[in-house]
Amino acid sequence: MTGRLLVVGGGGFVGSRVLRAAAARGIACASFGPAGRDLAAGLGIARFEGGAEDRGALDAALSAFRPDAVVWAAGHNPGGDGLAQTAQLDLARAVAVNAGAFAALLGACAAAGVARVVQCGSTVVYGPASLYAAPRVGEDAPPAPRTAYGLTKLMAEQAAAWAEVALGLDVVTLRLPLVFGPGRWYAGAAGAYARMLRAAASGAALREEVPDAAFDVVHGDDAAEAILLLAALRGPPRVLNMAGLTTSLPAIAAALSPRIEAVPRPAPAAFPLVDEARLRALGWAPGRGLARILDDTLAEARGTPS
Repeated sequence: MTGRLLVVGGGGFVGSRVLRAAAARGIACASFGPAGRDLAAGLGIARFEGGAEDRGALDAALSAFRPDAVVWAAGHNPGGDGLAQTAQLDLARAVAVNAGAFAALLGACAAAGVARVVQCGSTVVYGPASLYAAPRVGEDAPPAPRTAYGLTKLMAEQAAAWAEVALGLDVVTLRLPLVFGPGRWYAGAAGAYARMLRAAASGAALREEVPDAAFDVVHGDDAAEAILLLAALRGPPRVLNMAGLTTSLPAIAAALSPRIEAVPRPAPAAFPLVDEARLRALGWAPGRGLARILDDTLAEARGTPS
């Protein structure tokens, strides 16, 4: 893209990868987020401090930096326990940040004349896979969240649709699957994956029973490239699914180490696999497979270059 990019939540896992990808392309970019958290440090990126709900600090950042596009990559996760678990434990706060603060951001962007907003959404807006007949669901399938986090992300999508009509704002939502790769603190639903990673990094043996359900996952750098692509575009489509690649915990264990034994147990899929044809039609495709995700993450865990 050309122009200037502000990433709200730029100190987090996805936001920091967007900033790194933007800086590598020579894009003028800035981060907005709480003090003391900066996974993209050392790149000379402008930084504005403030919480997602701090409208005054956000207005000041928009006025000072004057971005052409804004990426919303923020979320309520104060303890680092994972977005889903955090929302389950404190739904009111999760709604306030994930949906309410995002709606306020949309108003601020409209007032500041921002040309484009990209929301980092999630495929958790769908319900269990059993609700859907198709093996992969497209954007036209009805959302039916069963988790607190899914509810907040659907509310944010509704705020985006409202902003398009009420504020004349150009907003697109990218529904991300699980995003893996170096730099992420794996918690909550990814706990078994984290244990496998630790065992593989140390060379330890591990035997664990895991669900056999398949799920979609993407490398953080591939997600960042899609976000930058959408930041550069204008107009519809307004909602896009991302699948990345499809794997399972037993497949990950087999790829990590022969000393890791994942004993599969039948389990229903918590979320359906998704169809990403609309996103691919815009020119995006994942460039990093499962081996690259695991190699990059293990390299970080071992403190070696990937």
